Amino acid sequence: MIRRAVRVRSCLAGLLMSAAALAAQAPARDQQALQPPSGAGAIAGVVREPDGSPVRRARVTVSGDMRLDRSVLTDEEGRFSFVQLPSGRFTVTAEKPGYPRMSHGATRPFRSGAGIFLTDGQSLADVSISLARGAVLSGTVYDQHGEPMPGVGIMAWEVRTSLSGERTLDAPATGSEWVNTDERGRYRIYGLPPAQYTLGTYWAYRGQGFDVRTLTPAEINAAFSTVPSGPPPASLPVEAARYNFSAVFTPGVIDPLSAATYALGPGEEQDGVDLRMQFVPMASVEILVNGPGGGPAPEGTRTTLTRRGPVAALNTSQVSVTSAGMYRSSSLPPTDYTFTAEARARPDSPALWARADFRLAAGQPHRLALTLQPALTVTAAARFAPTADPPKDLSRLLFGLRSVGGGPGSETVTVVSASGQATITGVIPGRYTLAPSVPPGISGGVTWAVASVTINGQDVMDQAFDVSPGGMGPIDVSFTHQISELSGTISSPAGGPATDYFIIAMPANREYWLPFSRRIVSTRPDGSGRYVFRGLPPGDYRIALTTDLIPRDLQDTAALERLAASSAPFTLRAGEKHTLDLRAGG
Repeated sequence: MIRRAVRVRSCLAGLLMSAAALAAQAPARDQQALQPPSGAGAIAGVVREPDGSPVRRARVTVSGDMRLDRSVLTDEEGRFSFVQLPSGRFTVTAEKPGYPRMSHGATRPFRSGAGIFLTDGQSLADVSISLARGAVLSGTVYDQHGEPMPGVGIMAWEVRTSLSGERTLDAPATGSEWVNTDERGRYRIYGLPPAQYTLGTYWAYRGQGFDVRTLTPAEINAAFSTVPSGPPPASLPVEAARYNFSAVFTPGVIDPLSAATYALGPGEEQDGVDLRMQFVPMASVEILVNGPGGGPAPEGTRTTLTRRGPVAALNTSQVSVTSAGMYRSSSLPPTDYTFTAEARARPDSPALWARADFRLAAGQPHRLALTLQPALTVTAAARFAPTADPPKDLSRLLFGLRSVGGGPGSETVTVVSASGQATITGVIPGRYTLAPSVPPGISGGVTWAVASVTINGQDVMDQAFDVSPGGMGPIDVSFTHQISELSGTISSPAGGPATDYFIIAMPANREYWLPFSRRIVSTRPDGSGRYVFRGLPPGDYRIALTTDLIPRDLQDTAALERLAASSAPFTLRAGEKHTLDLRAGG
């Protein structure tokens, strides 16, 4: 064994020497290509608290080109400096433990802020970042008897408004901020950005089988009785309810939408946010998945159990592969669920599926049997406006069918004929969107955009549609080469180009405020303040400017309402080249 180990080390040494030799022989230009860009520009500034005091040892990062990402620590006066920067747009951010990350020009943490544009050789020495301490939530977690509970995962949930206008919860802008309670049941979550929060357990749902059965009074009396009461039972009552600690939210409710909330400002500390756990009867499920005709399910059949509660962020899924077609899970919170079974297509059989929606009751087992059936086929046909030559190779058209709602989707296969007829196989019934497109390489220099997507005469281009178990009619996709364009410039109050902003276009009609809508878009201007939106569907819009934007703002009703309150209207017609110049602050 010793000689074998020596031989392995010798082989490793040989490989390392060979790699080093190859690296030494690599062309100099390849090594230079890996180096981040540099230039004669410079950015310097200071990081301060809101009261003006310096923030020492804060980490400041400048990022621009995907290959440029540099960080330094501030000195005793809160100062920082970056040199040898190329020309271009840069984002400068500062962060420190306990301080939510802040960007230059942003008014809220974890936003991109104002971009800094450097010309070749330009130096800026007055960049200022205000870094405020984060908010704090702290308290104690108790069990149902009022005893402190150590080792409980606790998370701060941000209260938000979905695009449907309903209250919901989501992870805070910092990500998943969670801690475990200490030996006294105490927790402390710090560094939170200003927002409205509620507190809840971290394991919102995992479906883990660590539930327990509580003894009945008769069993306890029999165990401690001095009078023999006969032989012990041969088996435990399998149908007896099993208990576990449920996911709870402040002050100790199971419904996340009825939880108490806390509005926290910069540096604000809220102590005494206690949580009382709920030891409740849990549910279990047992599902037999049969193959077509009642035989066994194919080997490798994948199953997914998805929670369907009112808060999407809590609706996690449990994915597994069935053993002998049997699926079991216990310690499940009582609520609505969807179970899906999927088997991949094989040379001798198509893709198969089975699905069931059901509600689990507290303390009750749920049993059902499902039979796999062949997956569906969806067809789509492409039409092109006659005012330009269509692409020559229509078999390369793309028809992106995407499942909506985060549920399990099918592994579809799309085949497109030379005439532009798409056949999508392996589709499981559910809610979908279709995103057709023409790859640039086949367009012959003509830019094509989707004009409409219709099913049975109804346009679903900006909406989701249902594929029912009985199938659906063909999809008709119309392409146009008359691409709408909105462009213009942004100027500062002094009249120069304003490059710090995000430009957001959103529908004036709130019926189009839909998740991932192509009518809700954002962009940033170039160094001259010019911006361009291409391919917006025709309609009435609002346009807004901000230096504070993150991607999920475009999926948040409250954020869109804030933007709409200071926006300007415009109308875009089909194929129109519309110019709209904007003045920041005007």
